[in-house]
Amino acid sequence: MFASNVLDIVTLAIILLIAIWLHEYSHAYVSYKLGDPTPKLQWRLTTNPFKHIDPIWFLMIFLIWFWWWKPVQINPTYYKNPVKWEFLVALAWPAMNLVLAISGIFVMLVSAKITWIWLENIMTWNFWFVTSFLMQFSMINITLAVFNMIPLPPLDWFRIVKIISLKFAEKIEKYTQYIVIAFLILVLVWKSPIWNFLSTTSYAIFKFIFTFFANIFY
Repeated sequence: MFASNVLDIVTLAIILLIAIWLHEYSHAYVSYKLGDPTPKLQWRLTTNPFKHIDPIWFLMIFLIWFWWWKPVQINPTYYKNPVKWEFLVALAWPAMNLVLAISGIFVMLVSAKITWIWLENIMTWNFWFVTSFLMQFSMINITLAVFNMIPLPPLDWFRIVKIISLKFAEKIEKYTQYIVIAFLILVLVWKSPIWNFLSTTSYAIFKFIFTFFANIFY
């Protein structure tokens, strides 16, 4: 995520604060409901957004326009079916991000319809600040969902690999720190393959959802 001016950076920070806060809370809530007391013991079963944000990484948004999050710690040994239920907890992020994205698009189209904004003007991104914010809000949440569905550690959909082969997943997890460094390098390079994949896929999903609701309201 990159920003060209102060307003863009502040907007990005607000969107990421909301997205990461609700993402981590959804992880904590689902894991707790499945029998794991760890999130509650670590004070992560709370709607207080500042309990879920790493302050140093949050400041990185303003310095390098990039972020990382403070993961909720879970203990799958409390689950009746540790591998599969851990995957259910992992689904909480993309599910929450997609709900937020759909909500943003829905509110954007409803507000545009009420204020008599033509459909083609919505897509300019600059017609109205609220509309622009909601569009960015939806796009960023979709991007977060897509990013987190890459099946590599420490991303949540790595749990798919665990379901397929737990032994192989354990071998891969040994290199988690190196994978994180590689991710940071690739994502911070503007035209990296990962960034191109994320932006192309996210826009396609956004356009599909937007078109679906636009056909309802226009």
